[in-house]
Amino acid sequence: MHVRYTLAISLLLFSAAVNAQKVVNNVIDQTNISLRGGVKEVGKVTLSAPGPGKVIVRFDGVCYSSPGDRIILAASNTLGWGMNDGCVELESASDEINSNTFSHTRAYDVLAGDHSFYAVAENIFETDGSGIASISGHLTAEWYPEEPGKPFARHIGFFSENIPVEGGPVPFNILTINAPEAGKVLVRFDGKCVSSYGDLMYFAASNNLAWTNYEGSTSNEVIDNDLNRFSFSHARVYDVSAGNHSYYAIAENFFETYGNGFASIYGSLTAVYYPNSASAKLSSVPVSTPFGVNIEGPAATMVQSTVNAPVAGKMVVNLAGTGIGSFGDKIRIGVANTQTWEPLDGSITFRPYSSDLNRTSFSHTRVYDVAPGNHTYHANIQNIEHFEGSGLAVVYANLNIEFFPDGSVTTVEPIMLQSVLVYPNPATDFVQVEIPDLMAEEAQFQLFDQAGRLIHTRQKSASEPLQQIRWDLSTLPGGMYFIQVKHDSGIIVRKFIK
Repeated sequence: MHVRYTLAISLLLFSAAVNAQKVVNNVIDQTNISLRGGVKEVGKVTLSAPGPGKVIVRFDGVCYSSPGDRIILAASNTLGWGMNDGCVELESASDEINSNTFSHTRAYDVLAGDHSFYAVAENIFETDGSGIASISGHLTAEWYPEEPGKPFARHIGFFSENIPVEGGPVPFNILTINAPEAGKVLVRFDGKCVSSYGDLMYFAASNNLAWTNYEGSTSNEVIDNDLNRFSFSHARVYDVSAGNHSYYAIAENFFETYGNGFASIYGSLTAVYYPNSASAKLSSVPVSTPFGVNIEGPAATMVQSTVNAPVAGKMVVNLAGTGIGSFGDKIRIGVANTQTWEPLDGSITFRPYSSDLNRTSFSHTRVYDVAPGNHTYHANIQNIEHFEGSGLAVVYANLNIEFFPDGSVTTVEPIMLQSVLVYPNPATDFVQVEIPDLMAEEAQFQLFDQAGRLIHTRQKSASEPLQQIRWDLSTLPGGMYFIQVKHDSGIIVRKFIK
């Protein structure tokens, strides 16, 4: 009996270290750099994964470049970029209107150990400008364990070329996740679009085959049939019950349909699930200013959100959506933990090309180290430097905040579940779960493989005086497995190796 008790304690301590999500970030502030002559590294992060899982890497911000240059930007696990959904591409309109917002997401399956990820850029394909650019933004890498009862991430990258998008919403891809319990899901659809002059394009990360106005979508349009590509980003948070849930990458040409009605989409659809019982948390506040906000004078806060950190950790704060401005104004938008701006990386900027071509789809991210307690974050906007427009702007976006507890944080298990023991470990033909404190309790037991696939479920009623649950493993391949025990007092996970 002494051996089993020692094993259970070892599993509990190991599980606490692995369960904590991790996030690393790099503030990118590159001014007047040459992007000619090959791929340039503009940012790098190294993440130490405590165990197997998935890393979601996002590179977003704003790029200032020279007209005549096509700029490639990408989040990558190498010092290179890929075609199609492996990058976004930008071109500036003129020497004066020379900024473009962008967002690019990739996902990588990783094992335990150190993994490096990069923000890369290159001027290639069209090089009639100076080759010089300035990039301000963030490279963020978020690690999620592949373990039942914890937040997890799913991602699909894709591209579809020359697709008719006029006449109704077009689903470009779908992700289906299984939520083992009630929680929240953050869904993001970002990437690049090549479309026709005269067509206004709408994009949405949606839980149905449609999109809605305001914060329910993001939109943009090209300047002409040569400058016909842009980046976009839309992110929504949905409350979910236990069960399967599907999410869609939606696009449609709507309202302005003077082009050919075709588009090519090179994108990523990402879904991150947060169970309500997890120590990591997710919150969201919509931003909707259909009647405009006065952006003259000091920075104006459109919305703010206060999040409580129960322990020390990191807050990943992202604002993604659509900005619509007045021709002649230069508009600054961003998230911050104050009502002021941080140097360079604290915002994105855009200038409307004309009174009609007056919008951008944007994503802006900040990461903050936080102590336990309440923390407030602001979605700010301001007119800067150029004031020939109306001084009013419209923003439709979502302020999404993810809280990552520090990796050193452990979780105290419910008293009723602390006596649950799993043995033998390693296992061969069977595994046994001892449940001495659950003899007269209702509980659910589930066996998962390393990929999160459910293999067995056993529901125990309060009238069953069982002291142990036993599963046959003889037909299962070798690897790591997880047993999740769900009781009214909470959820625990034990892992073992076959």
